[in-house]
Amino acid sequence: MRLYYALPMAGGWLVIVLYRTGGHIHPLPSCMFLAFASLFCVISAAYVLNDVFDVPVDAINCPRRMLPSRKVTRRAVTLWSAVLFLLGLLLAWFSGLPFFIGIILLTLGLVFYDIFSKRLGFFKDLLVAALMTSLYPLAAAFAEAAPGPRIHTLSIHPFWLFITALGYEMLKDVRDLPGDEKVQSLNSIARWSRKTWFLPAARLLIVTAAFITLLPYFLGSCKLLYLAASLTAILLASLSLRQPPAAAIPYIYAEVFLITLASLADLLLLGP
Repeated sequence: MRLYYALPMAGGWLVIVLYRTGGHIHPLPSCMFLAFASLFCVISAAYVLNDVFDVPVDAINCPRRMLPSRKVTRRAVTLWSAVLFLLGLLLAWFSGLPFFIGIILLTLGLVFYDIFSKRLGFFKDLLVAALMTSLYPLAAAFAEAAPGPRIHTLSIHPFWLFITALGYEMLKDVRDLPGDEKVQSLNSIARWSRKTWFLPAARLLIVTAAFITLLPYFLGSCKLLYLAASLTAILLASLSLRQPPAAAIPYIYAEVFLITLASLADLLLLGP
């Protein structure tokens, strides 16, 4: 289920919702935590289903995972993924019609990715970045925007997250190249990730995105806690440049987690 991805992503959606309301919890619908649980279930289901389709590659790159090591069966994993998807959709039904429609679209996008990702070439990475950034319209479907300086952050952070997610996924492609080359055809992502420019481009995207995080502070949307996190994010992105892809990935994960957490702390402790 990749709890280290699913929980922070669903939590990030909550932070976006709070930014839309200017940090005020009382206007939010009582179903907010149902919506959070719905998103968490759908994201988790997508990671579970992804493992079903990635068994040949994981058998080379990650043989200790549950399916390649035969600790569980494909049938059991597929069933668990279906249960999580259905539970996520059911919870979304009680979270408002716009959010429910958004969750349906997200589910379709995630299932499409799980089935066809290894055949999409570089479009795979673009699709991952788009699915990550869909947290913003999904938050817009749940909560109306309140006037205030914080709302301007939400016109900047989608660009940061899209570019960061794109670079992050490209790093993962380089890391997973051994399995992709052996299992996939020449039209797969391996055709791109083996190119000499691919890794430098990923690193450039990550560093560029880190500097974008400074904009909310200098435009007056965020305050000092956020600025400290933004500067640390730039440091983490810069340090990742000196690491091989597998070692650089945790730096980018930490950067995204830090910006999300600091955005929340900056809002709650320093006010709207």
